[in-house]
Amino acid sequence: MPRSQKLIEYGIDDIDIKESNVIQIDFWIVTAQLDEKTAFDWNGGLEDNKIYCQWVLWFDKETTSDDTIVYTVTKLQRPAGYDLEKYQTSGEKEQDEYQHKYVDEIPYEQQQYTYKIENGICSVSYDHANTWREVPVPLETLAKVGDGHSYYNQLQQGSFLITPEKTAFLYGGTRENKLMITYTEDMGAIWKTAEIGAQLESIRVKFCSFPTVSVGYVIAAGDRTMSQEGQAIYQTTDGGSSWNEVGYGPSTWLLQYGGFVDENVGFMSYPKIDGAETNFYRTEDGGKTFEPIILPIVEEEWMGISLEPYIQPETPYFEGGQLFLLVGQGGQGDFMGGNVMAKYKSEDMGKTWSFVESVERKSFNKAEG
Repeated sequence: MPRSQKLIEYGIDDIDIKESNVIQIDFWIVTAQLDEKTAFDWNGGLEDNKIYCQWVLWFDKETTSDDTIVYTVTKLQRPAGYDLEKYQTSGEKEQDEYQHKYVDEIPYEQQQYTYKIENGICSVSYDHANTWREVPVPLETLAKVGDGHSYYNQLQQGSFLITPEKTAFLYGGTRENKLMITYTEDMGAIWKTAEIGAQLESIRVKFCSFPTVSVGYVIAAGDRTMSQEGQAIYQTTDGGSSWNEVGYGPSTWLLQYGGFVDENVGFMSYPKIDGAETNFYRTEDGGKTFEPIILPIVEEEWMGISLEPYIQPETPYFEGGQLFLLVGQGGQGDFMGGNVMAKYKSEDMGKTWSFVESVERKSFNKAEG
């Protein structure tokens, strides 16, 4: 040691065995020169004319040829560093991240038609979250998916609908439960449940739309293999009591969005694939056949670079009697933080589209899923 750090006095306050080859030793020392630099060099702190240290020491144990046991320090840490390393490698970090992402409650939307998940129960509101009606399906059943992680703090976008005339929740499509729907037409006074289909047992995503109170559609995607999957389209003409399979998706890529805007016209979209003609399709015969839809390209300037960031069509929607479409940037989009979308308008029920403006992404409307 340098002369200035010569030990004049020392003492051990505690020794704690962390693991078979790891100990924490709390000690103090008095050196010939007591200052902050010396304390820093010793990984300690200066207080009351002593340097107090807490070291976590990792050892290797070796037995020599003459049966002497030699312990060699291989790593020195402070307790905070040791705790962080153990947190990251023990699985506790992953458990906390899972809890935060998939379980911890999320504040509900303060809007007219909305839902909340609170204390393990899903409820709906029709009066700006003043009163609530419980959805009569256990949250575990309602939230569980057949493929992927199950969220227990929010429902999959598009898998439900909340309006005074029709409120519906899709669930199932797992080994435990067939694809089912629970719905009400009187704001939760009476609920009905119906089976939709049993073709897919590992459903990844599902979308529900009711263009009228009587006519509704469900699009379910599952049985994934790598980046490919099957999709089935079901229709009801009696408000949801019975369902018939009427078609299949136009592509086997992973379905991103799907829904119908009237009794016959619907849309399905997929990830953008290099070289593919499009990732957006339209049907006008209730899902029996589809045609590709080519959207006008929108260029944006950012940091002196010309970009075409809008690649992921969502499900079209009516606003003020006109049909609109939002197109996002996909999961990897980073133009303006990834929060800007292109808004299109159609005058011919979605056969052709024209660009309107770029808009900021807002949290999805919980009434429409």
